[in-house]
Parts: sequence; structure tokens; C-alpha cells
Amino acid sequence: MKMDRVLLTLLVVAFGVSTVGCSGSAAILSQESHRVVMHLNSGDEKVQRGVLNNIRNLYQATGREHARVELVAHGAGLTLLMKKDSVLATEVAQLKTAYDVEFTACSNTMKAQGLTRTDLIDQVDRTVPAMVRLMELQEQGWSYIKP
Repeated sequence: MKMDRVLLTLLVVAFGVSTVGCSGSAAILSQESHRVVMHLNSGDEKVQRGVLNNIRNLYQATGREHARVELVAHGAGLTLLMKKDSVLATEVAQLKTAYDVEFTACSNTMKAQGLTRTDLIDQVDRTVPAMVRLMELQEQGWSYIKP
């Protein structure tokens, strides 16, 4: 009878330790980095402001060290990243400084509009075909969001 109690106690302790271990693993999983690609093809200032707010909110919710965001702009959305057209260049610069958001401008849109790299704001990280970039990031497991 005494041996049964000892075994029962050991089982309860072992189960408790394994439960703590599992909850610890869950906490670690929630701390892993999130990779998100945001897709912008609208020239509407409200939509552009919204996507920038979404990015800011995402970082505030997850923490800078737990998220990586890239915004890919093409078509009418490219105005967000153009020196002469962007009314939100200050907000873009703030996101770049605060969270190191990456900004990609579509090289096909640039070519169609006769634009060069010098027409873009300094925060643009790369100019590549937007559809190729979106495809590649999704193939690498990035979450796709189109606000």
C-alpha cells in the first residue's frame, strides 16, 4: 500500500514537470519571429496610411524583436515610395527607423512609368518585380497580408 502511494506521488510529480515543460515550450513558440509581407497596390492615401498603421500595430503587438515586415508596392501603390508623390514619406521613414521595415518597389511598375531609383525615397531597400518578390517570400513561409 505504501509503495502504491510512492508510485502515485512520483507519477503526479512527473506529470506536473512534463506539464510545466509543455507550457514553457508554448511560451517559447509564441516568442518566435513572425515574417509578414504586406502587399500594396493602391494609390489611395487612406489605404496607404492604413497599411502603415497596420505595420506599426503589428510591431507594437508582437515587439520589434519578434517580427519582420516587408512592404511590397506596385502599380498605383508605388506612389507611397516616390519622392514627388508620397505624402506619407515621413511615416515611412519613421517605420524604417523604429522597426527596420523593408520596402520593395516594383521594378516593372518603375519601368512602365519611366522611373529610376533616384525617383524613390531613401527608405526603399530593393527594386524587383513585385509579383516575383511576393511569390518568393510566400514560398519561404512568410505570411501574406493585403490590407
